[in-house]
Amino acid sequence: MARRNGDIRARLLATFRVEAEEHLQAIAANLSALERGLPPAEAREVVEAAFREMHTLKGAARSVGLMEVEAVCQACESLLSGIAHGGLALSRAISALLQEAADRVAGLLAGGGGPADAGDLIGRLERAAVAPAAEARAPVDIPEAHPPAGAPGPAPQPSGIIRVPAARLDALLLRAEDLLVPKLAAGERLREIRGIAEALSGCLAALKGIPLASDRPAAGSGPAGLEGALRGVTAQAREMLAHATRDQRTIAGAVDGLLDEMRRMRMTPASTVLDLFPRMVRELAREQGKEVEWEAQGAELEVDRKVLEAMKEPLIHLVRNAVDHGIEKPEARAQAGKPRRGRVAAAVQPLEGGRVEIRLEDDGRGIGLERVKEEAVRARLLTAEEAQALSDETALDLVFRSGLSTSPLITDVSGHGLGLAIVKEQVERLDGRISVETRPGEGTTVRLVLPATIATFRGLLVRAGGQPFLLPLEAVERVIRVGSAQMESVEGRQMVRWNGFPLPVGRLDALLGLPERGDPSGFESGMRPCVVAKAGEERAGLLVDEILGDREGLVKELRPPLARVRNVAGAGLLGTGQLVLILRPADLLRAMQRAPSAAPAAGPEEETRQMAILVVDDSITTRTMEKNLLEAAGYRVRVAADGLEGWTALKEEDFDLVVSDVDMPRMDGFDLTARIRADQKLAGLPVVLVTALERREDKERGIEVGANAYIIKSSFDQSNLLEIIRRLV
Repeated sequence: MARRNGDIRARLLATFRVEAEEHLQAIAANLSALERGLPPAEAREVVEAAFREMHTLKGAARSVGLMEVEAVCQACESLLSGIAHGGLALSRAISALLQEAADRVAGLLAGGGGPADAGDLIGRLERAAVAPAAEARAPVDIPEAHPPAGAPGPAPQPSGIIRVPAARLDALLLRAEDLLVPKLAAGERLREIRGIAEALSGCLAALKGIPLASDRPAAGSGPAGLEGALRGVTAQAREMLAHATRDQRTIAGAVDGLLDEMRRMRMTPASTVLDLFPRMVRELAREQGKEVEWEAQGAELEVDRKVLEAMKEPLIHLVRNAVDHGIEKPEARAQAGKPRRGRVAAAVQPLEGGRVEIRLEDDGRGIGLERVKEEAVRARLLTAEEAQALSDETALDLVFRSGLSTSPLITDVSGHGLGLAIVKEQVERLDGRISVETRPGEGTTVRLVLPATIATFRGLLVRAGGQPFLLPLEAVERVIRVGSAQMESVEGRQMVRWNGFPLPVGRLDALLGLPERGDPSGFESGMRPCVVAKAGEERAGLLVDEILGDREGLVKELRPPLARVRNVAGAGLLGTGQLVLILRPADLLRAMQRAPSAAPAAGPEEETRQMAILVVDDSITTRTMEKNLLEAAGYRVRVAADGLEGWTALKEEDFDLVVSDVDMPRMDGFDLTARIRADQKLAGLPVVLVTALERREDKERGIEVGANAYIIKSSFDQSNLLEIIRRLV
């Protein structure tokens, strides 16, 4: 284990050194620009740019445990902040001091210098940061800095390796992908030439049945002459077809080979993301008083860097969920007969078809399906009757619905009910799929199936509503023909029997909001083409006008403001030069299966009634700020100066929610919440605690007394408070 941890740290340090060198180069360029002299406005922008680079470098150093580098960067940040905000004047001495700091960071990364040297430099940086502007302009107060003799510079790059910025590599790949257009066009021309050759052969075969006047007719005379001319043209067409076939194979081989090499250059081990989690799991566990170990398998498997970057945040959320929601406290695990130390593990493995599976599992408490149903009803996603009728599998799918969370307390870590919905959206945007398995009392497993590379796209080209569309081939299970006699209605939905089971069927043009346009060849006989599409374990039939066959296309991603369009995954450029929309089957099937809401419509009184909120805080500034914020959002607000006054207000009038501080005289927020939960009339009243108490023990007490949300004042965000209130009421 120690050796493995050492290998992980070595990889992280190697990655950090590459990143740090880029930041140091940018900082050096900014300092050089400042030394040359710039107008005040431009100088401020350059100082702020240097500040941002130093801030990023500081955060990266902290993540890999290089405390001396972090401390030097922190001191530089303070100095640059003073310059940026006008408190300090930039002098040649300060510029030299900042340059020395950059050189010292490079030296520390290369293994030179020690804590004592760094401490001396940090002291000079801190003294410069607090010096008055007039003193900062005097070189004598901040001595000119010179790197110590023999201090190493940036580590040299290994021979045979050229560093290329990732953005330039991506741009080069995009240029290489442009070659797909002539490759696809060559394939289209080949099909056209083959069609012409086959047509000429058919004409020649038909002409052979015409009686000829002689075996050796004169060229160009009568049917025999026509046959001879046609035979010559057919031979030329076949020769052209052979040449076109060779050319198309050559072009396809060269383009595919180039793209494969380019994509391999962009492949990176999954460890670049997975290695972020040991430290994160350790810190989260410590904050929550839990014991959790992290395991990873398949970290050496190479995946497209863009895929890993896109999945970084979703994986972070899933790991946080596993530690926060899944793993129990050591005492609870011991009582359940489990080891006191919980386990969160990730495994990456290749699948067929150029795809990869990322599996994340924990041995925690699992997902309580009854609680999921309760929260779905509370979030108004379902009625109580609909929730009770759900199967376990359908109930588990609710965890991906926005606005639903099973966390007993909304905190800065979890409970907002948005994370899993965002995870699923990000996975589907990559043309992947996500599934969840849970075992009550034993743990939860989340599986992500993703493309190993972002490559060209193969899809089934169909026509619906008079327009062509592409469906991903991996989402197409079969193409069948359906007649009106085979259709049956089940619970108000159109179904057909397929493989012995009812298959929901819907018109693709109707799902896309297009007018229905029939194709005579398909509808006169009463039969219609139907694509059996799948998304995860779900199946449905999509009725289309025409099946045009499978096609390869160049994917063009949607850009803002069209970053997420319902039913549409992107656009595909075909060999004909035609741009067609690539559909997202998961959205189409979701639209077909979405049951009409049975929730009763709100009456006039419910629509117009203004929600009432009680704000309890001993700080008049905080009370006023929260009151103004909530009234601006449309709520009726009453304030109280402490818990006892708030309790009196609750007895005098009805409220929909309480926002309370914790540390207050006479009655604190914990006691107020406990009284609310003990009161039969007020027991269901939502309570949001907004406090400066950040300790884990305080959050745990918030859970014990029954608070619904726990917001730290140091990270207070107005929109976050309003979103939490909207969820709770």
